[in-house]
This record gives sequence, structure tokens and C-alpha cells, in this order.
Amino acid sequence: MDENMNNNMSEAENTVVSEPEEKTETKKSVGREIFEWIYSIVLAVIIAMCIKWLFFDVVRVDGLSMYPTLNDNDRLIVTKLGYEPKQGDIIILDSTYNKREAYYDRLAEEKGKDELSGFEKLIKSLSLPKDLKKVYYVKRVIATEGQTVDLIDGNVYVDGEQLDEPYYSGETYSIDPTVEYPVTVDEGCIFVMGDNRGHSLDSRSSQLGEVKTEAVLGHSQLRIFPFNAIGRTK
Repeated sequence: MDENMNNNMSEAENTVVSEPEEKTETKKSVGREIFEWIYSIVLAVIIAMCIKWLFFDVVRVDGLSMYPTLNDNDRLIVTKLGYEPKQGDIIILDSTYNKREAYYDRLAEEKGKDELSGFEKLIKSLSLPKDLKKVYYVKRVIATEGQTVDLIDGNVYVDGEQLDEPYYSGETYSIDPTVEYPVTVDEGCIFVMGDNRGHSLDSRSSQLGEVKTEAVLGHSQLRIFPFNAIGRTK
């Protein structure tokens, strides 16, 4: 009898109560499904960011500097990859690029460096003064590097020839006495204007000046809003 009791006790001590196999598999299935959802969301975000950074973007027009070609609140698709600005193109540019780069140069000089690294610029960008944060403008390319821009009797001349501007029927004049004409566009830069010449802060002003090609976000290709005005931008 004692031997039977000992055997029973031994069996009880060695018995491990486990969850039903079906319940365990259900938990694994739910965990796997949650992981797959998180993985899919993260992957989709990364892909979307890569597409936005490399290929194209959707931007909103703010203001009337490109009127009547573009209107306030228009939505545009802008292409990026491999784009090189050409005369007549409508582009999106970073209007504070020059000031921000000058700021980075001053910081580098204070550290005894020729320039800040890309990582250092990224860190500094998180605490930039308000007037150095990115502000995008939409403008038209009037001339590219090496070309000469002149304003004569209300008309725009590029390399001595009057510019054909079917998108604008008014006259074009200087808006900043510190900018003298003719102007030869520097290497790696473009000269831009808004189509609404009387209400556009552009390369005619020293506040913006010539735009470095690195400051160009991309080329406006298509207006997708408002729906009654969908079409190519040109």
C-alpha cells in the first residue's frame, strides 16, 4: 500500500499541466498576425517616405505669385529624381536654402571646420531659428547658369533676345535697386520669377536672389486640384 502511495505521489510530482494545444496555437497565431501588421505598416511608411524623398511629392500653392498660371490652394504633383532645371519650367524651391547654408558655414567656422557633416546639419536642423526653416516657393525658371538676364522697357531679355512669355501679358520691372542689370547667372544657380510679376518675391530681389540648384525641390508636372482645373502645368 505504501509502495502504491509512493508511486502515485511520484507520478503527481512529475506531472506537468500544460495548456491545450489548440489554445497555444491560437496565441501564436494572434502574435504572428500582430507582428505582420506592424511589419507591413512600418514597411509601407518607409516605402512612402522613400517615394516622397526620391521620386515625387504633392505640394499646395500658397499665395498668388504665379497667378494666373496657378492659384492659391492649387495642388501640384512635383517630380524630383534626376531633375535639372530648364528655362520655362515651373519649379518648387526652398527659399531659405542660402541663408541656412550660410548659418551652417558660420557654425563650421566656429568649430574650426571647412563644413558641417550631413549628420551635424541634420541635428542642427532640429533647432533652427524660425527664419531659417524651410519655406517653399513656386516660381518659373527664367534663365540657367551662364545666361544673362536683362530688363528693358518692361520686357525680359535673356542673352540679348526678348523672352517669349505666353503665360504673362504684363510688363516686368526691377523690384530691388540693389540688383543691377544685366545679370549673368552664377554657376550652379538659376534665375526665377513668378508669373504675377507685380506680386512676386523672386530673383529680382536680393532677399531671394539667384537660386542654387540644390535648393530646387522638383519640377511641377501636374495640377490635381481643383478638379475642374486638372492638367499639366506649363
